[in-house]
Amino acid sequence: MGRVLEKYKMGKFIQWEVVPDANTSGSSRAHELRWEIDEPKRSREAALDGCYIIRTDVPTTHLDKDAVVAAYKSLGEVERAFRNLKTVQLEVRPVYHKNDDRIRGHVFLCTLAYYVQWHMLRRLSPLFQADGKGGQRRWSFGGVIERLKLITQHDVSLNGVQFKQNTAPDEDQQTIIDLLKKTI
Repeated sequence: MGRVLEKYKMGKFIQWEVVPDANTSGSSRAHELRWEIDEPKRSREAALDGCYIIRTDVPTTHLDKDAVVAAYKSLGEVERAFRNLKTVQLEVRPVYHKNDDRIRGHVFLCTLAYYVQWHMLRRLSPLFQADGKGGQRRWSFGGVIERLKLITQHDVSLNGVQFKQNTAPDEDQQTIIDLLKKTI
């Protein structure tokens, strides 16, 4: 019984005992298992359910409790950004770092890429907000990157004159460029 309660993390809420069968001596399969839920402990746990404690050494003069909670909750955004950097958009992968300078350089590139992505998302928020909800959405950050990848620059040689020529952005690309406050 103890193993089952431990497996499901319920041992602290249930009081139990095995009552031996009075008609037999020694081992018997007629023993009785008696159990009950420890209601005071269950109630105390229920009152704390969904609560968490955040502890920091930053003085309240620098960061009040609401700011601490907001900073903690924003860690999810950072984790999501690094996951995207490693797998979805930029595919920033380690190249078997063998020394500290390379490791620091990799972390710097990841942080810089996150910083750029964060600013892009802020500037592109009107595009995403006007896009709808759920499966009806047209735009995602990955979709924006894919649209921008289609803008290319070509080396052109004409009558002995060489120059670079950019492709003209289409309407969607121009909207993205305008929101990012960039020029081509």
